[in-house]
Amino acid sequence: MSGAGADGLAAVRERMRADGVRFVQVEVPELDGGLRGKLLALDKGLSGEVGWSNILYGLTTADDVYLSPFSSYENGFADIYGRPDPDTVRRLPWRRDTAAAILDMHDADGTMTPECPRTALRRAADKAAAMGFEPRFALEYECFLYHADEDAGAPSPAALTPVSRGRNAYSLVRLPALRAVFETLMQRMEDAGAPLVSAHTELGHGAIEFALAHAPALAAADGAMRAKTYLKELCAERGMIATFMAKLDAAQPGSGAHVHQSLWRDGENVFWDGTGASETARQYAAGQLEHLPALAALCMPTVNAYRRRGWEHWVPENASWGEDNRSAALRLITRPRPGGVRFENRLPGADSNAYLTIAGMLAAGLDGIERRLAPPPLSTGNAALDERYTRLPASLEEAVEVFQASAFLRGIFGDRFVDHYALSRRAELDLWQGWLRSHVSAWEYERYFETI
Repeated sequence: MSGAGADGLAAVRERMRADGVRFVQVEVPELDGGLRGKLLALDKGLSGEVGWSNILYGLTTADDVYLSPFSSYENGFADIYGRPDPDTVRRLPWRRDTAAAILDMHDADGTMTPECPRTALRRAADKAAAMGFEPRFALEYECFLYHADEDAGAPSPAALTPVSRGRNAYSLVRLPALRAVFETLMQRMEDAGAPLVSAHTELGHGAIEFALAHAPALAAADGAMRAKTYLKELCAERGMIATFMAKLDAAQPGSGAHVHQSLWRDGENVFWDGTGASETARQYAAGQLEHLPALAALCMPTVNAYRRRGWEHWVPENASWGEDNRSAALRLITRPRPGGVRFENRLPGADSNAYLTIAGMLAAGLDGIERRLAPPPLSTGNAALDERYTRLPASLEEAVEVFQASAFLRGIFGDRFVDHYALSRRAELDLWQGWLRSHVSAWEYERYFETI
């Protein structure tokens, strides 16, 4: 850690001590869509370095172990080291004497660990800064809430009761059952430095949506990942379960994580030129649309994510854009002007990793600006049916192939990250295909049991 960083952390540690903090919840972004962590004593947690086995980036979301050049028996699953970012330290008033800190991960030689999603976003944000831009992002999440049943075994939507009856979006009738959860989450995220600007019911039994305030890229991702984690913690306290699984029921809409984004310079939004979307905005859109097929593996990182794909539920199927058009992958929003002019990328599922989706989108948009790309024509009507746009991958297997073959992503994030992330997705595919081979489906029973 640099002297400035160490001094900053020491000052934060003493401020926390003076505020009565005794414990630190250190939080590390995993490759999948959540945070992992430890509870440490204050001096240990904010000491400047916390050791972790590199198996941290050799685990699936369900803790299946996969081996890689980074994490293996050959290297003894050696330690990597987490350094608290002083800007992320927040006291958690709902946890007695406890603060939280997000860590940047480093290899033994002191370089930032490429496998850590926060490293990827730092690289993209640094590039934006070098180009004179301050990128700002805001995420809105859809998810489902259920009452927990401790005797039901493994959680399943079919075996659980949704929180609140009815399935109406923007419902004031469903709101009373959820108001306490919304209000508490809003207060906690305000304390965490990542305020929510709205929360409401969504279409589906137990479905909700919440939106975070826009913030600089790294802070926006920190807040998004904390919001998912802190909502899960809050629900667990109240005998509930929050799931960010992308698709629970084929007959209902899935859960997305729409990403709003804009570029600023000297306090002004450069996506607005006084009359409409600026040339910079158009170039940014062109870069993101060109690379969107390669970004699909980041935006839709699980086998289940591709069940959500489908224009009938407003999930894009091609690399399209349109003005205030929710059937397009990239929705251009021009109100309120000028500060509210932005793009909303509608591809990511709620199971995605905010650091990686923001990093990929930002890097792609900046590439469009650097190369002065021109976007395709704006969509009119249902963008999914417009054959002018490039089709997006329809499965995780296809998405990983496109991702790993992207020379652009390798140039931005390095071979080590690209190959490791692709390996992590293939591990997920292998587990899914192994399950399929070892199970006889209900469809097979219904079709063949009596007819053959």
